[in-house]
Amino acid sequence: MKTYVTFLLFGILLLSSCSKEKNYSNSNSNSNSNSNNVDTSALGKFITATGITDAQLKANLDSLIARAKRHGWWDMCNVIYPLAGGRDSTCMYNLKDPRNSDSAFRLTFLGGTWAFSSVAANPGATGYGKTYFNPSVHIADPNSCHLSVYSMDDAPGGMDNADIGAYENFTHLGFYLSTRDSFPDSSGKAFAIISSDPFQGTGVNGAGYFLMTKTSSNIATLYRNASILGADSTVTTGLPNLDLFICNQNYNGATEPYFLGFSQRSLAFITIGSGIDGSTQVLMNSDITSFVESK
Repeated sequence: MKTYVTFLLFGILLLSSCSKEKNYSNSNSNSNSNSNNVDTSALGKFITATGITDAQLKANLDSLIARAKRHGWWDMCNVIYPLAGGRDSTCMYNLKDPRNSDSAFRLTFLGGTWAFSSVAANPGATGYGKTYFNPSVHIADPNSCHLSVYSMDDAPGGMDNADIGAYENFTHLGFYLSTRDSFPDSSGKAFAIISSDPFQGTGVNGAGYFLMTKTSSNIATLYRNASILGADSTVTTGLPNLDLFICNQNYNGATEPYFLGFSQRSLAFITIGSGIDGSTQVLMNSDITSFVESK
């Protein structure tokens, strides 16, 4: 009898231990899943702000945030514009801080020719936008900075156009990117300025994912998709004290909007932030391209 009771108690204790281990394992599994599934607060705030209801788009945004955090470029961005949802009221918001506020770098679309689809925002002939992001003020280290855009069109735009950027006429400090430009020559190559140093890319194709980045005091690199288009090893330090525009450049040497600055290219994604190294660029390109192609 004593032997039977002893075995019975042992069995009860063993089952209890296994149950606790299973519950502990499930708890850890759920915790890890939520951690890897990432920033529900970021996604939730963005969905609330935009009013997006499409279930697939929500899933794609969730996946984008997860990959951005896992691959290390989420924290390198001050601003992420997914340009998703097909309306100005959904495309205007910064995924990193989706408040309807200048201080959250919410986009204002100007010019009267904008059109919006599920994939991109098309500025038309005279559309441009204000980001309220001043690189001189909002980028902590001028030697670590980037701009990126996903352009849907291989269109020439104005002869001094920009997809995103600003240029100070008096200090000659610039921070802008054009995926296809007729300045400084008529070739139509990609063109970028960081500080007072302009440089061109190679080839002529204004469509794709373009990233201009500076990761040290004197080196800037321009990418298209996963390839390096050009680099400058003489870059100086300093960024313009002007808010960045999209689909034009904020150029204080002419009346706003700069009449030669309209890009006329549809944009599907934009980021602004700290410098991106080569290995992170490869992942960033893959993540953003995948998101854009799944819109």
